[in-house]
Amino acid sequence: MLDVVITGMGVIGPNGVGLDSMDGAVRAHQLPFSPWPASAAPPHPEALIATAGEYPRTRYFNERQLRLMDKAMCLSAFAAGQALEDAGFADGQAPDDTATLLGTMRAEQPSVFKFLQPLVQGRPDRINPAEFPQIARNISCGQIAIRFGLRGPSSVLASGSLASLEALSRAADFIRMGRSKVALVGGLDVLSKFSLYFSRRLYADSMAATRPSFFGTEPGYLIPSEGACLFVLESAQHAEARGARVHARLAGHWSGRVGKGSAISALTAAWDRALAQSGLQASDVGMLVISAAGGNRPFEQDEAAAVAAWLQERNCPAQVHAPRSLVGEGEAWTAALQVATAAYALKQQTVWPTWSVANDAPPLLAARSSGGPLQAPAALVTAIGSHGVYHTTVLKQA
Repeated sequence: MLDVVITGMGVIGPNGVGLDSMDGAVRAHQLPFSPWPASAAPPHPEALIATAGEYPRTRYFNERQLRLMDKAMCLSAFAAGQALEDAGFADGQAPDDTATLLGTMRAEQPSVFKFLQPLVQGRPDRINPAEFPQIARNISCGQIAIRFGLRGPSSVLASGSLASLEALSRAADFIRMGRSKVALVGGLDVLSKFSLYFSRRLYADSMAATRPSFFGTEPGYLIPSEGACLFVLESAQHAEARGARVHARLAGHWSGRVGKGSAISALTAAWDRALAQSGLQASDVGMLVISAAGGNRPFEQDEAAAVAAWLQERNCPAQVHAPRSLVGEGEAWTAALQVATAAYALKQQTVWPTWSVANDAPPLLAARSSGGPLQAPAALVTAIGSHGVYHTTVLKQA
């Protein structure tokens, strides 16, 4: 089986461009949150959101082209260009058969709302036909493929908050099966008045508190977030042949859905299987990157309980990190960010802290979430969604 590696990463989010900017914000203890817009009916007077920071919008498109693109297209295309450059591909020089696979929760919803608003208002004559392509869920993926000359398989998964991790697994399989030499893969989601309305209704029970709360049992507060996080994947042989730098190796993955049994047992068993598939043991894991977003929803509490039990029972040295404590609940884009922060930590040999740890968090999790030097050569990325779907990815140092 071909060994798949990450050779490029492109991130645009609330901290701006790249993981180095996030690293600087973490060191300065700066949180990129801003007040919830009054026009979007805040769920709480102290509600916050996390919008994408500044970036050079004309890096890959001119102003005329940008006028025909929505925010989802702009963010994802910029992250794609950054990932390809980071992988060492000059503009337009990626292999023709490069696959393009994205995951999203609801990237196109703001454009659907904008396009249909004249119709809702009884003014169908005001509908702008030029905005029609933006309502297609795969428009961002198609735009990226056209702009960077990628002619391999192309699709967008919209299966929920873990869609980007499913896209990552699919892209890795494409490379292992020889369908593509290279894959551009990741996740995106954007905020708008409409998406904030949707989030407020979907996460109503997690919008009552005033601050996030990680690993505890008390209700916490979710901070909606937007951004794009993309990777360039290729086989280790292909990367070595062209002299590419490698961020990390994708050692294995395991996914499934919680059945009638215990979610905690299902998660810990999935982690064991993913490690066994990777030829690793719990003692090899120096970082456990989790999907908790600070709302302490039932599945977040299951995840925290599973992490505490697994660390103790397996005598694992891993530190625990929740990237959403730094950027908010971004759903599909922050699921991809989990993998990016794991790869970054393996490269930098240090783990970022998790902020807003609950007062009643298990002592072991509280102690393991303060960040610090990496103690082992692998990272385990775990995510679970509200419907019991879970996904695990194992990364190894390059």
